[in-house]
Amino acid sequence: MVYKIELTQEDVDAIAFVGHRYGWSKALGGLDVGVNEIAELEAWEIAHEFAGDTDGGHQAFPMLDTRSALAQKLIDFWQSIV
Repeated sequence: MVYKIELTQEDVDAIAFVGHRYGWSKALGGLDVGVNEIAELEAWEIAHEFAGDTDGGHQAFPMLDTRSALAQKLIDFWQSIV
């Protein structure tokens, strides 16, 4: 199975700004502008990094505005992994 996530330049810039500070941004650091196809194993690894950021009851996607379009894309992507 292949998962897809479409990123804008603004999305990629936000991911790069956060850098390796958190699992979510580190896991997405290699993605490009446009539609990114992600193999199932890699998608599970990304989901694991997303979940790791919530350890201890923390909110997902630290340093990212939870009202942003990127946050919604990441939530949708995370929820699509089965």
